[in-house]
Amino acid sequence: MTTEAPPIRRPRADAERNRRRILDAASAVFAEHGPSATLGDVAAEAGVGIGTIYRKFPDKSALLDALFDDKIGDVMAVVDDASALNDPGEAFRAYLSGMIEVHARDRSLATVLFGPDRFDRFPAEVSERLATAADRLIAEAVAAGELRPGFTRQDTIALGVMVSTLAMAYRERGPELWRRYATMVVDGTRPSASASPLAPQPPAFRAMAESLSRVL
Repeated sequence: MTTEAPPIRRPRADAERNRRRILDAASAVFAEHGPSATLGDVAAEAGVGIGTIYRKFPDKSALLDALFDDKIGDVMAVVDDASALNDPGEAFRAYLSGMIEVHARDRSLATVLFGPDRFDRFPAEVSERLATAADRLIAEAVAAGELRPGFTRQDTIALGVMVSTLAMAYRERGPELWRRYATMVVDGTRPSASASPLAPQPPAFRAMAESLSRVL
């Protein structure tokens, strides 16, 4: 006599909705308050009890991990779309402007990626894929004379965070103002006979991530 296997229990629709509500609330809270936000802040924003948060995410790191999975697709899409372009200059500028935009539109992204102790939780395969693609886009643009020498992917992160800070400051009075400065930034990466050499050298990527984690 054979017995049928018990049916696979799937998450209830309301449980999935609660999880989505928590992630959306966490995104808003970390955008507003940065890494200092607490799970209690997230619960208040989501309109749920703190126990509901803890049942799904045992600590803040687990919640940030879930947000990472939620957001990294946007970053990957920017890199993949830029890599598909044939012209090195267009490809680099699509990469840089796209990265600036994802940071400007989602202020919580910097906290998720570079908040305290976040760097060591960045999946190695994701880090390698992003680093390889970014370095290639930069190197090919420099070789084609479309990017001033000395630019690094560390600069991409710094510029993205810079513009996103302004986007956050003007999110109500001028929600699209950041585009003005993004255009200046992207155009400023073009080679020019009057451009000064880029100096000093940027810190290593890890050092930059750790420095950002102290000020985000």
